[in-house]
Amino acid sequence: MEIFKNEFFSLFSEDHELFIVVSGGGYDIRKFNDIISAFPAIELTNFIALKKALQSPNESPISIGKLKSKIEVIFSKNELEAKVKLNMTKKELQTIEAKIISEVLIALNDHGITEGILTEALRGPLPVQTEIVVAKATLPIDGENAVIKHFQRSAKQPFIKKDGSVDHYDLKLIDNVKKGDWLGEKILATSGTPGKTVTNKAIAAKTGRDFPLRYDQKTVEAVQEYGKVVLRALIDGAVKFEGDKVKVQNHLMIDGDIDFNTGNINFEGSVTINGTVSDGFSVTAKNDISILSEMGIGAVEKIESLTGSIYIKGGIFGKCTAKIKAKENVFVKYCNECTITAGNNINIGFYALDSNLCAKNVLFDPDNGKIMGGNICAEVRVVTATIGNKLEKKTEVNVTGFNRLAIKQEFDKIIKDYRDLLDKAGKMKRQLEIYERTLEGAEYGNLKQYNTCLKKYQDILDQIRTADERKKRLQKMLETKGEGEVAIFKAAYPQTYLKIKQLEKRIKSVVRGNFFAKDKTLHHN
Repeated sequence: MEIFKNEFFSLFSEDHELFIVVSGGGYDIRKFNDIISAFPAIELTNFIALKKALQSPNESPISIGKLKSKIEVIFSKNELEAKVKLNMTKKELQTIEAKIISEVLIALNDHGITEGILTEALRGPLPVQTEIVVAKATLPIDGENAVIKHFQRSAKQPFIKKDGSVDHYDLKLIDNVKKGDWLGEKILATSGTPGKTVTNKAIAAKTGRDFPLRYDQKTVEAVQEYGKVVLRALIDGAVKFEGDKVKVQNHLMIDGDIDFNTGNINFEGSVTINGTVSDGFSVTAKNDISILSEMGIGAVEKIESLTGSIYIKGGIFGKCTAKIKAKENVFVKYCNECTITAGNNINIGFYALDSNLCAKNVLFDPDNGKIMGGNICAEVRVVTATIGNKLEKKTEVNVTGFNRLAIKQEFDKIIKDYRDLLDKAGKMKRQLEIYERTLEGAEYGNLKQYNTCLKKYQDILDQIRTADERKKRLQKMLETKGEGEVAIFKAAYPQTYLKIKQLEKRIKSVVRGNFFAKDKTLHHN
């Protein structure tokens, strides 16, 4: 098809390829731009061939470019979008303006474009030699990730009202469940909704990420219920988490008292006693112990938790016999003539009378707590309202203290390790996402390798939780004033003996405030 001809050359096309036949010399190549302007469908792709042809006429057809369609259809990558470009002059468009929209639709149909046509883009005057977006793909809707919910353990923070009411000192140390009780669930990941390209080809949707429910298969089962995976207890017991792995521990429930009818208790699990522990008897448990009688306990031989905490709802009248020991924390309303040892904190609501208390922190209620007589030994901090009494009862408080620099160095290392673990977890998570993107559904091409990666990811998450717990404990220590502190909110009476990191202070008149060791000096403010 001939496109243009003058006394120097002619232009024609075959199968959209543009040729020139030069019949005479002397044509100024700079004028060729005028021809291109007059024929916008011309696309010059070989300028060197054009130049040579004009310089050496031989009347042989020479390919110099291509002839685009008057209505050019342009696809974006992956056919997510289609554009139309009118390769014509404004004058040409005016001659076919009445039917240009139908011509464009025919061109789109000829290119297989049937989806997402934007008819509004074709309304009104159309520009020439400008790309116009006329069709857009229907994008896929990615699936939702799996959503996991866990059993929420009760808060282990005691609270007591100023009026002395015990209703708000009802600490729930052990979370009991019955067989079949809900322990968690997973809302399954969805597959998503596929999309369509402008040529009606399917665009796969990304399936939502799946996350494993971690549970002890001996005590917890996973069942399908109403489109969810639900965790339910296989046995009666106490809920415990190891990282994010839920299990049900052995849990011994005693409805009455520990006495001659039950004998001493030594149990591989948690123990809840709804009554009291009679004088002379002992309770030893691997995990948490709760004694729920309002009257508390008396001259027991021993109450000991090997790995957990102890909660005594009432008080202790120990008669210089009772010994209470916990690996973690002890919570009690008051104590009288007893010995309490805890690996972490001792929390006392009202008072300690002639008792020996030893823990990392010994914490009394700052409004009502009283220490009268006995010996208090803490590593980090003692908090109370008063120490001693108006009768000047001898009371000794000893804070062995800590090395702030060493704790700060450990804290900084924990922070670094924690961040490194977060970085590792992020990389491992991205690796898992690569598996899940490239392998369809739940059937992975290399399931063993995927599961190895998943286990490493879960192990790192466990390490992150452990590091986070240690970080919080160290941070609490660093919040203490100096390198050991006794905080007295109301009064310390004469015959109170304070010792912080070998620095001793005998109280000779009523004082209050914070005593702490810093720079080998005992400070008070």
